[in-house]
Amino acid sequence: MQTFYKVRLMFEWGGGSIWCGNDAALQRFDVGPIEEKLSLSEVTLQELDTLSTWHDKALNWEYPPDPSPWSQAEFKEFEAAALAMRTKLQAELGASFEVIYEPIP
Repeated sequence: MQTFYKVRLMFEWGGGSIWCGNDAALQRFDVGPIEEKLSLSEVTLQELDTLSTWHDKALNWEYPPDPSPWSQAEFKEFEAAALAMRTKLQAELGASFEVIYEPIP
């Protein structure tokens, strides 16, 4: 029987974008961000880093409880880019993986 890995594309403040989503993934990749542990192209890793940096600009770092400095348009633009990345990740990782995108709350 083939092992099936669920991974979550979920951007965290300050870094990390792909996380384990089931026990099989946890057993293979352990805890914490796992993008460096996956068989991803260097281009995809760079694009993930760019998205992570962009994501971090949604937070007011001087006073995090304040509203985001992003406009609704920028939130929509980011979500579109993240969904495109989910599709790219799914294609690169193949049928043994399910990539689930968890949007910014």
